[in-house]
Amino acid sequence: MVQFQGKSGAVGELIHMVTLDKTGKKSFGICIVRGEVKDSPNTKTTGIFIKGIVPDSPAHSCGRLKVGDRILSLNGKDVRHSTEQAVIDLIKEADFKIDLEIQTYDKSEEQSKQNDPRSNGYMQAKNKFHQEQAPINTMGMGQNQNQSQGQGMGMGMNRQPTMQKRNQTFTASMRNKHAASNYADEDDEDTRDMTGRIRTEAGYEIDRASAGNCKLNKQEKERDKEQEDEFGYTMAKINKRYNMMKDLRRIEVQRAASKPLGIALAGHKDRQKMACFVAGVDTNGTFASVDFKAGDEIVEVNGNVLKNRCHLNASAIFKNVEGEKLVLITSRRKPNDEGMCVKPIKKFPASCDETKFIFDQYPKARSVQVRKEGFLGIMVIYGKHVEVGSGIFISDLREGSNAEAAGVKVGDMLLAINQDVTMESNYDEATGLIKRAEGVVTMILLTLKSEESIRAEKEAEDKKKEEAKKEAEKPQEPATAEIKPNKKILIEVKVEKKPLGVIVTGGKNNHVKTGCVITHIYPEGAVAADNRLKIFDHITDVNGGPVHVGSMTTLKVHQLFHVTYERCVNLTVFRADPPELEKFNVDFMKKAGKELGLSLAPNELGCTIADIVPGQYPEIDSKLQRGDIISKLNGDALEGLTFQVCFALFKGANGKISMEVTRPKPTLRTEAPK
Repeated sequence: MVQFQGKSGAVGELIHMVTLDKTGKKSFGICIVRGEVKDSPNTKTTGIFIKGIVPDSPAHSCGRLKVGDRILSLNGKDVRHSTEQAVIDLIKEADFKIDLEIQTYDKSEEQSKQNDPRSNGYMQAKNKFHQEQAPINTMGMGQNQNQSQGQGMGMGMNRQPTMQKRNQTFTASMRNKHAASNYADEDDEDTRDMTGRIRTEAGYEIDRASAGNCKLNKQEKERDKEQEDEFGYTMAKINKRYNMMKDLRRIEVQRAASKPLGIALAGHKDRQKMACFVAGVDTNGTFASVDFKAGDEIVEVNGNVLKNRCHLNASAIFKNVEGEKLVLITSRRKPNDEGMCVKPIKKFPASCDETKFIFDQYPKARSVQVRKEGFLGIMVIYGKHVEVGSGIFISDLREGSNAEAAGVKVGDMLLAINQDVTMESNYDEATGLIKRAEGVVTMILLTLKSEESIRAEKEAEDKKKEEAKKEAEKPQEPATAEIKPNKKILIEVKVEKKPLGVIVTGGKNNHVKTGCVITHIYPEGAVAADNRLKIFDHITDVNGGPVHVGSMTTLKVHQLFHVTYERCVNLTVFRADPPELEKFNVDFMKKAGKELGLSLAPNELGCTIADIVPGQYPEIDSKLQRGDIISKLNGDALEGLTFQVCFALFKGANGKISMEVTRPKPTLRTEAPK
């Protein structure tokens, strides 16, 4: 998909927008280079130019891009002063679609159609290079596609006679790579693999993506008079590597072994982005004497790239950097720029024990002090334990060492060394801390149970659960049986000739045809005194007789709960969790002075209909029944209201009435009588 909008620029120029979508393609199909255009003998314009277009690519298919076009912006970001690598990074981050603002140095479209020998801008470059009257080699896409594919970048050399274009000349630094007249730009984008680590000339290990490994072209090298430090840093390389960032600085400090760094780190306030910001600087710390303040973003330290990394990872990197010298690259943002997720920290505690929380998390952890006399006498390994998960563990002890004498055991989990927590450290980070520790080393250890003892405890626990399950399955005494969810329980309710005091719903001529369910409990009845049954409990059996409502009338079902029993009544109860219900609305117009014809019994779930006077309103007669619960009246909830409040609400309601009704909808749990 390509979208195009154009507008006229200066004479011989056209500025337009092009949207490229590479869905289904491997790339957008453009090759870029940083170069310059001479507008006149005394002026020139530099920027990012298109040096090649891949055939059958989105850039080729759009027909609006040509070799020599200048890219002004990419996805709304100005790239006129950006490096090739910065633009390549933007393209990689753009996913499947990019918006390009293009400046074409060309004649009018009519002249271009007549004189341009290219096909969609990738066959042969037009007269944008400095030329004399004699023909020269021009850089473009080879007309022989087989030759183009063989050259990797799709570039070929074709000798064509061209006319001199005096007012605009496109130039780029070239170098001879092969004797067969094949050329490539020395300003070409850095295509080296940026993953992993390398060593500098001074022997220090840095990330390949570090500014110390940044590639400068010939002109940049000539301008850069600064001597590289041990990490390969110069300000020219730093500015090129991070050219999209503001106010870049190189900070160097010497850290003392006994003095803390005194900085607090924070992440980006946008949780979709990762960054490492300085949240605060301790006036008594190492960085107090340098130009380092809250809000600065740290992008590198000693060749370790922190840009686009979590600040928690940065903390571990600071602790594991070897040597006393720290070299940081920072970017200072303006106060109103988007960035740090917290407010600057102005006060630091006098002393901060970062290991204190370990004893709260692991109460059985212990602190051990071992004097390091050349070595600690321990070997560690990164492993996993069923009790605590992954971490650093003691794998071996040197016989007769100070660690053995101090009580360190094989299998102990190493939680901290001095003030450095190792709970989330990898093997290299942990061994680095051990190597740098000097004098009396304080280790926090946790002795864990062996796998055999853990397995034995688990078997014993499973056995107890099985016994408890068997105990729960034993028949309970009905008089004291506890009603448990989703199980049929037989209970005995003492009545002593008192009414049960419940409203139930169900029957073959009822809206509920699958079970008998309690929808109200009167506080003065025997069921309320027993205090075990609840609203929406499903009664499947009364005194040994199944309550199959599909074969019983509503009246017969009600009579089961309204007869007077002598001493007690046995009920089989099923309490569904979650409750089995349905909700619906009943809407009608209430006439002034005409009663609703409802007898209501308020409870904690609303107002249960105890009786209905027929003939008042057709909607009530056809949709409602005894046992339904009105939970809302005209949007007002009725749960837990007193009888007086409910009576006033229903009495004062006139005009349009809207009632939300809750009705049981139980699963069929009784068999039909044979």
